[in-house]
Amino acid sequence: MNSLSAAVLVRRMTAADLDRVFEIAASLKQAPQWPRSAYLAALDSRAAPPRIALLAELLETGFGAPVGPEAPASDFDSLACRNRSSSVGWEAAPHTDKSSSPACGVVAGFAVASLLPPQAELEIIAVAPQFQRHGLARRLFTTLAAELRTNQSAELLLELRASNLPALAFYRSLGFTETGRRTRYYHDPIEDALLMRLRME
Repeated sequence: MNSLSAAVLVRRMTAADLDRVFEIAASLKQAPQWPRSAYLAALDSRAAPPRIALLAELLETGFGAPVGPEAPASDFDSLACRNRSSSVGWEAAPHTDKSSSPACGVVAGFAVASLLPPQAELEIIAVAPQFQRHGLARRLFTTLAAELRTNQSAELLLELRASNLPALAFYRSLGFTETGRRTRYYHDPIEDALLMRLRME
């Protein structure tokens, strides 16, 4: 895995991000294909259970592509630069000035978790194919886990398709252990779900 030569902003997802979120999810065969209403519910602070929805946004891609107005529309979201007040995990590349770097770029991944203290459930973590294997999922997860701990979550649960071996390896590397299996849980295609747990103390 190569680390991105980029400044990465991990921030809260907003309704304005949903077109890009759908684009990323649609590009991933194993990702849940949620309706827009599910994402809107994840953004609603009054919804039950409450959720945390985060994005990883690249401020410099490190792929030789520009960030900003000159960037190709196919690669970058068209939203204007955002105020950094909504950020929850800002990591800059060496020699990057945080105070002068604009918070705008390409949304490369996202994560959603639901809160049922003392447990939480990781519902989705997804990174666009062209930005995978550069540590973005781990950065998203690290920021998400810190937020979960501040919300009194002592245990994080998840389920995934039994055939999703890359995701299984990733979750094991984070310390998750398998706790069970739900037979024929998934459809299209029919497949078992593996249940995993991470203790967060």
